[in-house]
Amino acid sequence: MAELAQFPLSNGGVLVVETDGVDNSVRRVMRGSNTEAAIATANATFESALRTVRSAAEGILDQLRMLQQPPDEVAVEFGVKMSAETGAVIAKASTEANFKINLTWKKATAEK
Repeated sequence: MAELAQFPLSNGGVLVVETDGVDNSVRRVMRGSNTEAAIATANATFESALRTVRSAAEGILDQLRMLQQPPDEVAVEFGVKMSAETGAVIAKASTEANFKINLTWKKATAEK
């Protein structure tokens, strides 16, 4: 069941995201007098949660650039889920992490 989690932003704002669920240990904040939904407060800022995603993407790209014949183009695609407790996590496809990697090599053009 989808729930809401608020992530503090570095500039002082707050970003509310829909999550699959919230751990009961996370502090819940009620919004509005007639609102039944609870909003969990995340343990980290939105930016710090996304730093882990950036690190993962950089790690993938670094490894692909070290190929013996590095590609001309690299595209890495993966889903990111936000969790109030753990921050940003790589979304899964069935029981495994989901990464789609496209590598492109272009033929070298002959000089005239």
